[in-house]
Amino acid sequence: MNWAILELYCGNSGKLGYYNSQELGLARALAQKGINVSIIYPINRQKRMDIQEIEERIVILRVPSFNLGVHSFYNLKFLLERKIEVVQLNSDNQIYAPMVMKFCQKNGILLYNYVGTVYSDSKNAIKKQIMKLISIRNLRYYRKSIVLAKTNAVKKSLGDKRVDNVQIVPVGLDITNINTECSAKKDLKKELGIPENKKVLLFVGRLEHYKRPFAALELLNRLGQDYCLVVIGSGNLKMEFCAKIQSDFKSGRVFYYERIPNSEMYRFYRICDYFVNFNIQEIFGMSILEAMYQKCIVIARRAPGPNEIIENGISGFLCDNDEQMVNIIKNRNENQIGEHAMERVVKCFTWNESADKILQIVNDRLRYKKAVLKV
Repeated sequence: MNWAILELYCGNSGKLGYYNSQELGLARALAQKGINVSIIYPINRQKRMDIQEIEERIVILRVPSFNLGVHSFYNLKFLLERKIEVVQLNSDNQIYAPMVMKFCQKNGILLYNYVGTVYSDSKNAIKKQIMKLISIRNLRYYRKSIVLAKTNAVKKSLGDKRVDNVQIVPVGLDITNINTECSAKKDLKKELGIPENKKVLLFVGRLEHYKRPFAALELLNRLGQDYCLVVIGSGNLKMEFCAKIQSDFKSGRVFYYERIPNSEMYRFYRICDYFVNFNIQEIFGMSILEAMYQKCIVIARRAPGPNEIIENGISGFLCDNDEQMVNIIKNRNENQIGEHAMERVVKCFTWNESADKILQIVNDRLRYKKAVLKV
């Protein structure tokens, strides 16, 4: 079977090596089941398609596109040329999503939508209204399509908008290339230049307002000199964030890295005492899964993603406000949280589990189509 995973969002897609790619993780799980997978990334104004063979049965196609903000538009004829039979459309709030759905329906390609959010969380009133209109339009097409939601919160939002044909398939973690064996924590700290005598807070995420990176600095202040903070990420707030570090924090308290290769991230997870996430609109949280798999103690603000992943007080902590995060760390009630966190990921959030669910849904629909054609 030939399968395509279509990305319409044209932000930082297609950059392998610095994050745990959802598309590649699912592709690997499908490839292990004998499926040929093409991952499609749009590249603005590229002259010709670039084909990159990643592994056996997996290719990445970087297709020429026209981009409007984070929305891409591209010719879909290559789906026919590559004899694609099933399309996963990462649709969300994308303008082009209905056109893709119509193209696949016209050409007999089975399509399912994989949805992580229904409405935009933009603070810009005009942009938010535009995105709302796009979402309303997309919802009409969802009602006639196969729709998979990443979280219960997304399923509920879709149900509230009369999209009832929704099944939950959570995002998974690609554990095939994650290193879980490494030096002792003491030695790793020495290798990375992190003070051995301090507890380590770890923040991984884009330096954008919605991720609330400055809340990590405030948390460090509240906890005092026994703690240091490691921050990994970049974004529009980078210059302001770095200036804040230089003006308000002494050397040896905050360690900033713009980016770390994904193959090396395990070292930072292994040295951290607490992984913190402040985003109150977190759609899912791949870095949360990565941290839990490395037995980190995750402390997160309540949001759709963390609420789905973390069993509060068992495999991590969910907080209603930043003050609760301070109190949890100060009280240090950590009874086997790390062990339970890893167990939770292995049991519920690997791509192999999610691929099995998707395959069952797709095969059921294909069998139904064959039965209808026979009649």
